[in-house]
Amino acid sequence: MDTMDTEQGTCDVCGEALPEGAYFCGECGSSVPEFGAPQRTSSPTVAPPASAVVDALVPEVIVPEAIIPDVSAPEMSAPVEIPTEDVLYDPVVSETVALEPTRTVRPYTLVFSTGERAQVVGRGLIGRMPVASAGDTWDHLIVVNDPSKTVSKTHLQVEARPEGLLVTDLASANGTVVSMPGIAAERLAPQERVILTPGATVGMGDQSFTIE
Repeated sequence: MDTMDTEQGTCDVCGEALPEGAYFCGECGSSVPEFGAPQRTSSPTVAPPASAVVDALVPEVIVPEAIIPDVSAPEMSAPVEIPTEDVLYDPVVSETVALEPTRTVRPYTLVFSTGERAQVVGRGLIGRMPVASAGDTWDHLIVVNDPSKTVSKTHLQVEARPEGLLVTDLASANGTVVSMPGIAAERLAPQERVILTPGATVGMGDQSFTIE
């Protein structure tokens, strides 16, 4: 059997050298006819350029357009005038109240028959052992020295006032006698009150005091 000699040829499509006995082109894949002659096709296949393959593998990067915020000042509407009503202020005029002039309360000095002296500028109790009732507040608790005990423990209540010294008998056992210069002495009833001015004398049992 005779062996047909074939010569190494080239691909008519891409021009690549064909090895002996090849049936297909190793470069472009075109079929090679028997005896190594490449088969021509009616429409030759053209290999795409290398750049096209690379471009196909690179994904397209889409860069979004930057959104620029609108920093322009908003359009200002015209100011709306708010109607206002006139407010009438009626001044309050207080009535002038005539006040009585403040009358100064002078202190009163009590001079006792025992030689003791006491000054009264507020409210006080006088007696042999004066005791204030619960809840009462007094400025003075004046003790009278009376060995014979004719003066009650809490005999009198006195209070300094602008018009004079207010004296009140506190239901004493031996009573209270008051006298003014040129006026006859008077015995006070229990709880009776009287205003005495300087110069008056107050008797309590065997003891007494003069108002100065």
